[in-house]
Amino acid sequence: MCYVYIFSVSLRIFPTSLRLSPLIEIEYSRISITNFILVDSIILNRFNILADWLHHLFLPSFVLGIYLSGIFVRLTYAQVTETLFKDFITAARARGIPERRILYKYGLRNALIPIVTMMGLQFAALLSGAVLTETVFNWPGIDSLVYESILARDYNLVQGSIIIYAFLVA
Repeated sequence: MCYVYIFSVSLRIFPTSLRLSPLIEIEYSRISITNFILVDSIILNRFNILADWLHHLFLPSFVLGIYLSGIFVRLTYAQVTETLFKDFITAARARGIPERRILYKYGLRNALIPIVTMMGLQFAALLSGAVLTETVFNWPGIDSLVYESILARDYNLVQGSIIIYAFLVA
């Protein structure tokens, strides 16, 4: 977790844990309606809570996103490169269509099919990575609940969450 060390300890840009700062957490606990910070802060026009939540959310989101970004960048590059050598791209070039339009409208659109398929398959990896991320950042979430229920040997909760995960992946 070198990102935590760099951005939180060395540079002191982002917090190391929790979902809100302690004083804002106290304020939020008194005014919470739905227990969803995004929804509550918008309904109650408390944008200081929303800003603090987004500030705390950045580093865990970055860690989860950087985990899968290499796979998708490489796959996107390979698919677009392969698509640009197809016959319909050659025909579009022969018609005089600008190269930028060929790339985005024809090349990228046709290359997205395997990329979207891979996104669905990598969703399970994102869920499994969230367990570690929520544990490291002390972020309360479903995966933290599953982790704590495994330690407490609450098998009903573990089985129920696995069924929900299987449904989401399917």
